[in-house]
Amino acid sequence: MSREESIRKEILFQLYAVRPLALSPERIALDARKNDYDYTAKEVRREAEFLGDEGLIFKIEEPGTSVVMYRIHANGVKQYERKYRQ
Repeated sequence: MSREESIRKEILFQLYAVRPLALSPERIALDARKNDYDYTAKEVRREAEFLGDEGLIFKIEEPGTSVVMYRIHANGVKQYERKYRQ
């Protein structure tokens, strides 16, 4: 599995775990570091955009702020359960 695929898996894993809540790329990267992954917020943001383009997660922008959060889409839940959950 490539680094990019690992980051995407981690994003889906974290968003699946907190659904229907949303997380920021910074929070995802911080939680990944707690599990000994070295993903940066920039990498998480890039791969989150990819997952968004695929229709697996979607971006939530808070009006009046620069905060960007991501939430898992129903397609992302199904993808995670089919591909990664045992």
